[in-house]
Amino acid sequence: MIAVLKEHAPDVFNIDTKRGKLRCSITFVRRFLQVHLQWSIRKATRAAQKIPKNTPELCRASFCCQALAIRDLQIPDALRVNIDQAQCVLMDTCGWTYEVKNSKQVTCIRKEEKRAFTILVGVFASGVALPFQAIWKGKTAGSLPSRSARGYAEAEKLGFHFESSMSDNYWSTFATMCSYITHILVPYFNSIKEQLGLLPDQECILELDVWSVHRSEQFRTWMKAAYPWIILDFVPGGCT
Repeated sequence: MIAVLKEHAPDVFNIDTKRGKLRCSITFVRRFLQVHLQWSIRKATRAAQKIPKNTPELCRASFCCQALAIRDLQIPDALRVNIDQAQCVLMDTCGWTYEVKNSKQVTCIRKEEKRAFTILVGVFASGVALPFQAIWKGKTAGSLPSRSARGYAEAEKLGFHFESSMSDNYWSTFATMCSYITHILVPYFNSIKEQLGLLPDQECILELDVWSVHRSEQFRTWMKAAYPWIILDFVPGGCT
């Protein structure tokens, strides 16, 4: 409100009133929106993810499969990792807006145009967290954070990887998944095997969601050919 008034009616702040000069206090703004514009805060809605009716059975079956592999292949907790992608929003439209009270249809401008990136996080059963992989929308290095940005040197020292999606979105792709496996996950697996005195082909477990890229034939075929000792353990759909 202050920005709009300064642009279109800057002199209004110089007018003397009984209570002094005009101030856009929280109370004033709220009253103006509710009384004069008849606006109320509203949120656009969407359907929640449906949980399978047999979720307990699916989770138990998944647990038993992993437990069997751990027992039969003698896989230590330091070689069992769960990875997941999360959206990190830099500027969120959040879906909230002002609209006239009792409106049935609420439109949010640019609701889908978020400024965000994807962060891929891996955590081992031993409690160790792997360096993050940050995926940014774009096809060149210009889409990545500047090397002179605050905190970049520290992130680089911690082993973080910044990668362009090479697409029009910021989600993980086959290429970024291969990069994560090759440059972050496998080096850690190998270092733990060496520390524990295990063979190079000791089986490891990679637990991940049944997301399209993860369960694609391309990714599964590549994993089997490049790292046959990594067991892909998919979390049942809708159970995360």
